Amino acid sequence: MYEKLYLVDFIIVFVLVLSWALVANRLSRLPFRNTNQELKQSMKRFTIVYIVALVVVIAELIVLGLLGTYGWEFMKEKLFLSMPLLIPSVFATLFTLSNLRKITRHIGNDSQFVVDEEHRKLLTSSKFILPIQATLVSAIIDCYAFYFVYPFELNIMNASMLWIAFALILVALWFRQKRRSIKLVQTHYVMSPSTRLLRTVISLVCLSIIIGGWYSLSAKVSVLPDHINMGSMHHQEMDMKTMHHSMSDKEVSVATLTGPRTKKADHRFELVAQKKQVKLSSGKTMEAWTFNGVTPGPQLRVKQGDIVEVVLKNKDITDGVTIHWHGYNVPNAEDGVAGVTQDSVQPGGTHVYRFEAKQLGTFWYHSHQQSAKQVIKGLFGSLIVEPKESTQSHIKDITVLSHAWQLTEDKSFTPSYGLSDTLDRQIIKPGTPVRLRIINAQNYPQTFQLSDVPFKVIAIDGNDIHSPTSIKNRKLFIAGGGRYDVLFTMPKKPVRLSSQSDAGVTPGIVFSEKQTHSIPDTNENNPVFDPSQYGKKQQTPFNLNSKFDRDFKLILDSRAGFYNGKLRLLYTINGQVFPNTPMLTVKEGDFVKTTFVNRGLDHHPMHLHGHLMLVLSQNGKPTTGSPWWTDSLDVAPGEVYEVAFKADNPGVWMDHCHNLWHAEMGMTMHLNYEGVTTPFEAGKKTVNQPE
Repeated sequence: MYEKLYLVDFIIVFVLVLSWALVANRLSRLPFRNTNQELKQSMKRFTIVYIVALVVVIAELIVLGLLGTYGWEFMKEKLFLSMPLLIPSVFATLFTLSNLRKITRHIGNDSQFVVDEEHRKLLTSSKFILPIQATLVSAIIDCYAFYFVYPFELNIMNASMLWIAFALILVALWFRQKRRSIKLVQTHYVMSPSTRLLRTVISLVCLSIIIGGWYSLSAKVSVLPDHINMGSMHHQEMDMKTMHHSMSDKEVSVATLTGPRTKKADHRFELVAQKKQVKLSSGKTMEAWTFNGVTPGPQLRVKQGDIVEVVLKNKDITDGVTIHWHGYNVPNAEDGVAGVTQDSVQPGGTHVYRFEAKQLGTFWYHSHQQSAKQVIKGLFGSLIVEPKESTQSHIKDITVLSHAWQLTEDKSFTPSYGLSDTLDRQIIKPGTPVRLRIINAQNYPQTFQLSDVPFKVIAIDGNDIHSPTSIKNRKLFIAGGGRYDVLFTMPKKPVRLSSQSDAGVTPGIVFSEKQTHSIPDTNENNPVFDPSQYGKKQQTPFNLNSKFDRDFKLILDSRAGFYNGKLRLLYTINGQVFPNTPMLTVKEGDFVKTTFVNRGLDHHPMHLHGHLMLVLSQNGKPTTGSPWWTDSLDVAPGEVYEVAFKADNPGVWMDHCHNLWHAEMGMTMHLNYEGVTTPFEAGKKTVNQPE
């Protein structure tokens, strides 16, 4: 429903400009009618056009009210922008139309007579024309803001500037119309074709200069800097006392926030990034970017408490590579983000990552250098951390890495599980417990289904569910970058795992006790699993009633705009795109609450590095099930989430949308601990492009 309202509003704000431009045009023609008959006909046509335009205004206000049912954040700026539109529309209805009716009554049956001079003066007067012009200006402002500015920060300064600008425009239009009215009287309301043509040419030239200047200047100022230091960016809501405290404390470099460097490694892995031709199960081939010649990369499976060492080598990836441990809360220096925690590893280079495997569960790793490009090309793999003393050897443990391969340059994708883009078949003995570790390595959210078999969701994003219950015939909606662990007992009949996303439908896997041609069906009408009400409630460090040290609100949206010199569709946080997105500043030990509000049309899987977020509420409703800990939270259009985390991992951390195309187009910001700096830089003249 929200998406439909948004699209309707998208159309209405454009139609508003067209309709009121037509109204203004029809009104400007009235004084040039020669006879009362012609004037009456023109006024009828004008009235019809005006009523249509007024209906569009009413439609906009209705849509605005419906958007308001989703919350104040979904309408506040638009309501403020609509007020200048509403006021002159009402005034025009009361004044302009009433004067037109008076003229009509005065004309009466004298249709063939020449239009009275006093009527012409009224039709060109500022008080008659200005309400219509004011409404048109308001519609233009509303349209421009919707497509290029919205959302903006609603505060006293912005409000004052907007109203002052609007008032100045109206004053200018008043005097312009007054001057024009005097000229028309002097020329006896006659305008030669050459004069009309000259006015049109001058208007078009001025409009071209304004648009051309706006385009050129906007493109120029949007060019990304040659060097950006993530630790010296603007800090959101940082008062002078806090800033002084931060500057006076001893600075700590992220380069010193490392994992154990001297302890002997329990597991040592070597990952070599290299290009290689690979083949999908369908026979399609492509040049992939691989780790150790395979994609997805080798599965890294370790035990809880192990010291893990990973040696990354770059053979021939020209732009450089890194490894980010998605969802794993490593020390900041091991996070693998180019330009934030390290320099990207260039061809022939090496980088060593070391961390203690403290968290249990299902995770994955991928390059965070040009990640929008490199993950799609194949630089990713799974990381599994098992209990030190595992008693689950009888469980069939299967990792499903879902991905979408871009085989051509036309933005078409081939969804698959690993390299399997055709139906896969696996033999499992009935009665065997099966654990599916489902990893969504796509940018899009996906819905996964198991055909007609009871199962439990035992973990989300590597975090165990408390007292999971058995469910059946439910869709599992998994965010881009998210993971679900599912447990079921293999029945005697075949079971199918399949999934669907904007990239397409994955044929999936059929599990059976023997080879079979049977393919179980799944029902697309099955309800979606709700993690906010699943499992049993458990004590958590904080809840909705807790006192938080920091409270942030992040408005997610999209708009047209310039980015790095080109006009694009941008994805914004609080109306800004990287590097202008504000940095969230915290102190170690802070309890931090964040509210996500999605006012756009796209899903945004928000991913905070280095921390676990506890979901407190969804669309104003508190979570009631097992504590829902996540690191990749999908915020759908029209949704509002409140989450919280403890600031217990010092550093400079990325906080971004894990639809990596959105991150590439601006939806990236950072969480910075006071006093922590980074020596690394990103930018065009560096080797680091994290997105």
